[in-house]
Parts: sequence; C-alpha cells; structure tokens
Amino acid sequence: LSTMLAAVAAAAACHRAPPVADVALTPAVLGVTTISNAGFAGPENVVYDSAADVYLVSNVNGGPAARDDNGFVSRVAPDGRVLALRWIAGGVNGAVLDAPKGLAIRGDTLAVADVGAVHFFDRRTGAPLGTVALPGLVMNDVAFTSDGTLWITDTGPNRGTGGAPTDTSHDVDAVWRVLPGGRVRAAARGLALGRPDGIVLDGADALVATFGANRVERVTARGDTGWVGVATLPGGRVDGLRRLPDGALAVTSWDAGSVWRLVPGTAPRTLLTGVESPAGVAVDTRRHRLAVTSMQGNALYLLPLR
Repeated sequence: LSTMLAAVAAAAACHRAPPVADVALTPAVLGVTTISNAGFAGPENVVYDSAADVYLVSNVNGGPAARDDNGFVSRVAPDGRVLALRWIAGGVNGAVLDAPKGLAIRGDTLAVADVGAVHFFDRRTGAPLGTVALPGLVMNDVAFTSDGTLWITDTGPNRGTGGAPTDTSHDVDAVWRVLPGGRVRAAARGLALGRPDGIVLDGADALVATFGANRVERVTARGDTGWVGVATLPGGRVDGLRRLPDGALAVTSWDAGSVWRLVPGTAPRTLLTGVESPAGVAVDTRRHRLAVTSMQGNALYLLPLR
C-alpha cells in the first residue's frame, strides 16, 4: 500500500500545475485588464490615489522634452472607466503641463514632474498650486519624504541626438531634492548615472532605475556625486520603480517588455510580460494589484499581484 501511495503521489506531482507565483501574465491572459483606445497619449506614469480610489495617469502627448503645454493627467476608475481624460490639462484653468511624467501624492498635494520643473496641484480638484523650476530638462519621477522633501530624477540629455554632452554641460543626468521651503539641492549628478528614471525612497537614500542602462542604483542625500549599484537586470531601459507591500520592488523594462518583482541580491521574477514600452507602475493597495502604463501602446494594464 505504501508503494502504491508513493506512486500516486509521484504521478500527481508530475502533472501538478506550477505555482501561480511562478507564472508570468501577459495582457491577453484572463486576470489582466487592458484599458486602450481610451484617448491616452503617451501615458508615462501612474499613481494610485488611495483617498479618492482612482488612478491618475500622466500623458506626455508629444516629445518628452517639448515645451508645448499640451500634456495632461487622466483620472481613471479602478474598473477601467476613464472618469476624466484631461482632468488636468496644459493651458486650461491656469495649469502648465508640457510633457508630464512622474506623479506623487502627499496629503492633498499632487506633484507632477515636467520639463525643467515640478508642478503642484490640488489632489482633490486638480487646481494648480505652484511650480518649482529645476536645472536640467527632463524631470522624470518624483517621491515625497515624510517631511515634505521631494526627490526628482532628471533623465538628462538623449545620447542619440546632437553631440555627446559632457559632465560640465548644463543638462546632465541628475537626482535632485527640493527641500521644504523650495531650496533645490543635487543629490547626484553625472552622465554615469545612466539616465535616472523611476525612484523609490529607501530610508534616507533613494533607489533609482536607469533608463540608459539595466540597473537599479542607490543615491544618498549627502549632496555628493556618489552612487552605488544595487541590482543588475536582464533587460535595459529600466523605467518604472515602486515598492510593493511585501518590501520587494516592482520594476519595468522597455527592452524586456516586462514587469519584474525584484529583491536585490536575488534573481528578478516576471510578473507581466509581452508589454510594449512598460513605463510607470503603481500599487493599488485596496485590490492588491498593479497598474502599469504602456507609453507607446497608449494603454493601461491592471494585473493582480502574485
């Protein structure tokens, strides 16, 4: 009998489906909600507003460094309905939005990274609250500390156009901090940063994704030019970066067309694949799922966290 039971158990093990946590979803798989043909125009980033229970999606709507004041922020319900496509729109009601990218919320303030600046809006109404100008050009992602300090990534110049810039040029890769009161300080500067993109705070430091490489880096708040690699990923053009509820990181890569779950020091695990230019990522804490933008696909994906 023991021999028979062992044989049955072995046969069952051979036919058992792999754990759900090891299965990477694609947009076509049941369980992934795709929001497309909704009017998005270069959706670069997304944040989950837990107080209002909505997703806010930034739309570049043109060149990432163009000063055309035609960018906008969309308001999307958790069921995928677009509540207001141009909830905040450049040139409307006093708002300035050229090519909006990263979004962050602190209290009732929404910060939006833009060309050469960060704009602030009322989280509830979308009304403009002010602007802080920054050195450089392509401000990409933002994150608030508990005391109101704002960290901003500056993706720097496009290496593929014009001449190769030098570290002494005005527009170089950087990570900035805007202190309470509006003072601007550089946490790190230099082309070796690899085009900083997504950002997540980690204690007194920040973790930064590299759109010009395949790394996640640690940047300190000391104001020096030092940074250190934290993880190397299997695909480049690393864009979105967010902290998951269990402490791991969600990371997106354009080259891999994937979203990974990353614990530094271990191999990344694929959460979503087969996505064109996966850019921003947000954590829906009410439904335990991710929202991911496809910048070139003009789509938003909602997928369960596994």
